[in-house]
Amino acid sequence: MAYNPIIQNALDAMKKEDEVQKQPELYPDGKYRWIHERSYYKIPLLMIFIMKSVAVLIALIWLVFVLVNLGEESYWKEGGFKNTTIIFAIIMVVTMILIVIGYLIYAKKKGGKYFMIHEMDEEGIRYITLPTTTDLAGAEALLEPLSDTNDPDRADDALAEAASIAYSEFRKVKVVRAFPEWSVVRLKEKLISTEVYLSDEHYRFVLDYIASHVSEKAKVIGMTQKTDKEKPPVPPDREIY
Repeated sequence: MAYNPIIQNALDAMKKEDEVQKQPELYPDGKYRWIHERSYYKIPLLMIFIMKSVAVLIALIWLVFVLVNLGEESYWKEGGFKNTTIIFAIIMVVTMILIVIGYLIYAKKKGGKYFMIHEMDEEGIRYITLPTTTDLAGAEALLEPLSDTNDPDRADDALAEAASIAYSEFRKVKVVRAFPEWSVVRLKEKLISTEVYLSDEHYRFVLDYIASHVSEKAKVIGMTQKTDKEKPPVPPDREIY
């Protein structure tokens, strides 16, 4: 069966493993750093978030339509409720299809993947997203200047190469949600959420590190069967569930 080229590229990308699975390394400045190459197709968290948000919005609009006509007897007897539900169901399906197509086009324009450098210490995690590239050497070249405490200008110059930079401070994190099936950890603060991307073999180490450094009031959620087999050590006052 022949597919649209954009869809076919997405299907091909899903079959590939991440090419870069660099383990977290402790640098002289006391920070762990690692590079991860992430496929837009393999971990479509952005697309899923958009789809959920739009689905909730459409459902709320449908509910308003129903509530407005709640007292109209003819609306219920003459099929008004059924017609409204069918129309909104069609809108929902069409919108979801358009979101998927739009996301695939966006991912295609971005080259289908991107490199991200993570910096983690006892205070939090910094996310440095690099421009789309297949040059791993270019990403690795940024690690050494980032850890150069003797020459801060080198770090500033390295950060100038970033496409975007974000930071999660552990003490502000409200929820840590684990996605072991994707080797992703989501850190949710009051107004923003960020994701930590890992390789499978280092997933539990970083999850345990995060769990032991966030606030005691923070929840750690999402331990599934995959990680239940060998749960990481957990501080005695922290429950992972």
